Amino acid sequence: MSSKWSLLVPALVLSTGLVSLPAAASTDTRVSISQVTASPARQHAECPASVGFSAVIDVRGKGVVRYRWLRSDGTKGPVKAITARGGKPITVQDRQVFDGKVKGWQAVQILGSHPSVSRKASFAVTCAGQRRGYHPSHQLPETGRVKVAASVRATPANHSGTCPVAVGFTATIQVSRVPARVAYQWIDSISGAGPVQYADFGRRDVRTRTLSTTETITESRTGWKAIRVLRPAATVSSRAVYAVTCDTGPVVATPSIDSRTATLTGPCPMMARFTGRVTVNKIPATVTYEWLDEQGGKGPAGTLRFTGSTDTLAVTPYDRQVRDGGGSVTLKILNPGTETATSWFSVVCQDGNPTGARGTVSEIRFAGNWDQMCRLPRSMTARGTISAQTGPADITYEWVINGTPIGIYDHAGSQGTGPWSWDVINLSLQNGNLGTSGSVALKVLNDGTVSPAIHYGSGCVDADHDFFMVALLPDMPTRCEGAVIRNSATISTNSYTGTVRYQWFKRVSGGEWQPAGTSFVDTFTGVEREQRIAIHKWTAAQSETGEWKLAMTYGDQTYETAPVRYQLTCLT
Repeated sequence: MSSKWSLLVPALVLSTGLVSLPAAASTDTRVSISQVTASPARQHAECPASVGFSAVIDVRGKGVVRYRWLRSDGTKGPVKAITARGGKPITVQDRQVFDGKVKGWQAVQILGSHPSVSRKASFAVTCAGQRRGYHPSHQLPETGRVKVAASVRATPANHSGTCPVAVGFTATIQVSRVPARVAYQWIDSISGAGPVQYADFGRRDVRTRTLSTTETITESRTGWKAIRVLRPAATVSSRAVYAVTCDTGPVVATPSIDSRTATLTGPCPMMARFTGRVTVNKIPATVTYEWLDEQGGKGPAGTLRFTGSTDTLAVTPYDRQVRDGGGSVTLKILNPGTETATSWFSVVCQDGNPTGARGTVSEIRFAGNWDQMCRLPRSMTARGTISAQTGPADITYEWVINGTPIGIYDHAGSQGTGPWSWDVINLSLQNGNLGTSGSVALKVLNDGTVSPAIHYGSGCVDADHDFFMVALLPDMPTRCEGAVIRNSATISTNSYTGTVRYQWFKRVSGGEWQPAGTSFVDTFTGVEREQRIAIHKWTAAQSETGEWKLAMTYGDQTYETAPVRYQLTCLT
């Protein structure tokens, strides 16, 4: 084994609620954010006013950290990157301009595999009157001490048409006497403060200087720019607001067909309903459409009118009779354009499920690279059975992931008359493809019966040996008296000799985490592909909701699963 930590933290599996694991932790880079401040945090002055924001990002390790500023008005700053080489903390800054009274906050968001958001730096601006505005037709009076005035205008201030479009910003800076040197910076609604620049006024120069900059806008948005003067006399201009509405060209209507009708099972011939929807790229729009079968036969047709904010509308369903084998349906746009969407379906003719065959998910276990268990993609395999007390039977089944059939189906059954059981095809679950966490069940298509769902999860923590853990919890009972609920976790490792200790914890809603039962120690003997089962049995006397987690100690460190919610409803 390579000398690295590689511990997959167990993730609890529930029959109710969704499982959510944190993103995989980086082993060599840790990021923390501190000293998030607004300056001044409280300001009572002439408006417009400027507020600066700063934060300290501490990076332990080497790498590139991406971040951006979040604002209480819903805007987000551009994504920026800092390169860390294990040195001292890095201070990041932002600045905004406000024309009137306002309260709000800003925070720093770290992006990547370990996203996080800092605490909020709150601020408040109240206006002690409005700063007098000066412009080319209303110039700043001459004075002995240098004063500065600034104004900005956007051209065009409003644009509706093709994009990209160049929006120009013209700033006028006036000084009360010359010579003078003015230090200034542009402030943008998105990107914040730009670099400090200088405008020099000679002894024989006029007291007004015009500056300009241009921004290319590629999508519909609103924003503003302002000028902040730093020296010789601090001041700030009002916002020059702009609004761009991009005309995306002609209306494009895109049809889609719901996929839940991909496999049809039941007595033949049967009636099947196909549903779909149309999405447009701009509003208002009027779209006509029609349904077609695989022979070109026409189904329902209709007209959709998009007038509000919704860009997707449902079409009239297509009800048609189908027989054994299958076919296809097509949703065709007649105007504007001729876009089509086609969905193929199969038909399995069944005469019900007289034997009462049912599916059972029996286990979810590690099925990846045993030499590098944490190497992506991290794989698991779900196994199950279809069984009944009597035969003969011809059963069609499919896997269901996160409550949705995924179209992986096959046949099971028996020619005999006694009890029978059939191992279903295995389902592969991989990290990034429904494999980190979720739920798995089996559906019998003959009568639509779905087995109890098993929620599962997996995670990884680097260590000097590889561990992979999958924790499961069965469906909650509906009659609680005398019912015993069994938590279980499969711990897999390869050629490891030693022990690990684990402890289950439970928190009922509104309470604190409490250890459940006693901690246990499992010993591994060093053989290849070794597995241990961690079990905890518990009971509940009344309906409750809460969370479970499993804490595992390896060496001198303890690792916990993400908390997983459960809901237990006891029927009387």
